[in-house]
Amino acid sequence: MAEYDESEYFSDSQEEIAEREAQEALRRMVRTEIRRVQTGAAAEDIAEDIAREEEQQALEDKKAKRPRWVMWINSVVTGDILLAEEVKRVYTLLTMLGVIFFASIATIFGSLQRDMRYRELEKEVALLKERAIRTSEECYRHSSHSAILRKLKERGIEIEDPKTQPKILK
Repeated sequence: MAEYDESEYFSDSQEEIAEREAQEALRRMVRTEIRRVQTGAAAEDIAEDIAREEEQQALEDKKAKRPRWVMWINSVVTGDILLAEEVKRVYTLLTMLGVIFFASIATIFGSLQRDMRYRELEKEVALLKERAIRTSEECYRHSSHSAILRKLKERGIEIEDPKTQPKILK
């Protein structure tokens, strides 16, 4: 049979040690509060708490006397409306609405960019068409019959146009 040490029987687990320490801390806190109540220091804290509650109650009464629409605007401006129960229920809907608005703004911005690029390309195409027309006019002007005859006379080459209709060979 195996032999065991006495320490093996009486060792506490980590959870038991932590629980014992938490209970001891709670006992110390209770004793401290009892001493405070007995010395009168707690009475000052209680009086401060009562005064603070009375101030809050007076502020709430003052707010209650205001018209409802003024309170609503005030809560919107201060952000208190986000803490209201009615709004808490629709946070997911507001989030989805925000995402939809962001997507629509991004789409509008993208379409604006595309439209600006389209207009730039339209202007470029118009310029290229105009340049093509000018080039074809210049080409026609240089390749016309009268232009060719004029160039030949400048070079001193004598050429005459045929007097008869050319014959087509098959």
